[in-house]
Amino acid sequence: MASTKGLLRDGLWIKRTQSVYSPAQVGRWLSKIQYPGSVSGFEPNLDNLTHLLQLSAATFPFENTPMHYTPGHSMDISAEGLYERMVGSGGGEGSYCFGLNGLFLQMIRALGFRAYATAGRINRETSWHLDPAFLSVGHMIIFVQPTEGSNETFVLDVGYGPVRPILLEEGAKIMGATPSETYTLLRTARAESSLKPSPDSESGIPAKVEWRLICCHSHKDASQPPISRVMYSFIEDEFFQADFDSFNYSVLGRRQGTFWENVICTKYFWLTEEEMAGAEQYMGKLVMAGDSVRRNIGTTSTVLRTMKTERDRADALAEFFDIRISYENLVHIRGRGPELNGEP
Repeated sequence: MASTKGLLRDGLWIKRTQSVYSPAQVGRWLSKIQYPGSVSGFEPNLDNLTHLLQLSAATFPFENTPMHYTPGHSMDISAEGLYERMVGSGGGEGSYCFGLNGLFLQMIRALGFRAYATAGRINRETSWHLDPAFLSVGHMIIFVQPTEGSNETFVLDVGYGPVRPILLEEGAKIMGATPSETYTLLRTARAESSLKPSPDSESGIPAKVEWRLICCHSHKDASQPPISRVMYSFIEDEFFQADFDSFNYSVLGRRQGTFWENVICTKYFWLTEEEMAGAEQYMGKLVMAGDSVRRNIGTTSTVLRTMKTERDRADALAEFFDIRISYENLVHIRGRGPELNGEP
């Protein structure tokens, strides 16, 4: 019997799908993320997919500033809007999962990768020692079969997931941004599920139709136990732009939750030779949350800036993330939960 490791259910294949972007737009995106090659000479394979993912994560921040600093408090995740904001005349700004993964999906399709999008549930429980508490479906993830003539499948998530694709296999494990960070995939079932694997299976043992991505951080001090947390769960069903548009409206209209209550901005960066322990290039992460900007490398976190006013935050967004918000637009966050004390 053939192995099913690393395959979609029933050994399904992903077909090649036309991208919404033109070769010229893809070429400009490659230049934006500083990929050392052209569209015509590009070869779709796992190594190049990993390279594109890391370059994208180091170019476009995971952020929700339009939700708080624009009159409509919206996040445009249309193909045209994403290209204009991240690559076009503006360029360099980011989005959250629907935008980052939406742009990446269409770009890699144009480069010859066989890929599709699925949806997941974010774990809202931040404590590593507590059971996960999943939100409703509202996160975007990408499945890719990067090798020609093979249906071996990988999972990737720009901005919120690992900085390299992970094989769709029970127990698959990869390094994160640094050796102290690892990600593992587990196939499991939700306790409240109504499904079971067969008519004769024991009651109380639901079918394992859900995947979970687990992030683990190891301490420099080996005597300290590692910290593990379920990031999110997802299924293998294909979701489409209309689905993500609906999820996006739900996030924007819900007057609670992470994005409503916070101005979020994170962006990966490459470590210098002095900061790296080996030949492989590692990444760190800039994180704006609350009133501070931090520089995270593995389990080490350094405060780079503390902000007291909205002008402070606008200056920090420009300096660390290359996101330009005019002082005039700071008026749009007034009265909203994440507003910093003091006059903008």
